[in-house]
Amino acid sequence: MDEFAAHHALKVMRLKNNDQLILFNGDGSDYTGYVIRIIKRQVEVSIKSKKSIENESNIRVTLLQSLTSSEKMDLIIQKTTELGITEIQPIVCERSIVKIKNEKIEKKILHWRQVSIAACEQCGRAEIPIIHKPVNIIKYLDKVEESDKGTKIILSPQAAESLDSNIHKTKKDIKVLIGPEGDFTEEELDYSIQKGFLPIKIGPRILRTETAPICILSILQYKYGDIV
Repeated sequence: MDEFAAHHALKVMRLKNNDQLILFNGDGSDYTGYVIRIIKRQVEVSIKSKKSIENESNIRVTLLQSLTSSEKMDLIIQKTTELGITEIQPIVCERSIVKIKNEKIEKKILHWRQVSIAACEQCGRAEIPIIHKPVNIIKYLDKVEESDKGTKIILSPQAAESLDSNIHKTKKDIKVLIGPEGDFTEEELDYSIQKGFLPIKIGPRILRTETAPICILSILQYKYGDIV
């Protein structure tokens, strides 16, 4: 058991020898076991059984989320994990209000992963979403293949098209690009469209950057995924 899980088991759950528990490591299964040894900050567990968890969505959604404040990013990661997100790619836009120094990136990703793990524990997921290092939006778009067969959408208050008119129900691989508080620049929006992202408007009101991913993922899961 890693240090974070051991701390939770000892300080929060207050487990003792022979106590039973359920573990997961992100491979899609739950493991039932019991504590056999506690040494300082380490917990040794004996695994008794393995159970495959079949609650992952039938659509794969990658969230391309513009960086925002720590509290908002935590909320976005927590809620989209609960809603079945597959991958999260933090994006740095020209109008992003937050920039992460290079020396703090690894620590920040570790924190985001722990937020996601806690959300998985709460909602019963056994697969942990992949969270990538932040990347500049233009550099990310430079690597996007125009031949990509998946659906790519960018949320824009100025868009005229709706979700229904652009996504076919057979498309199971979807990328969603969310802008920062100050929205995309004209260059960022135009380049995204050149790279195959369809500008979509999901309602008459302008949503906050932390509200938009929760809203669009809920809609996608309802229309094409496993929310009924």
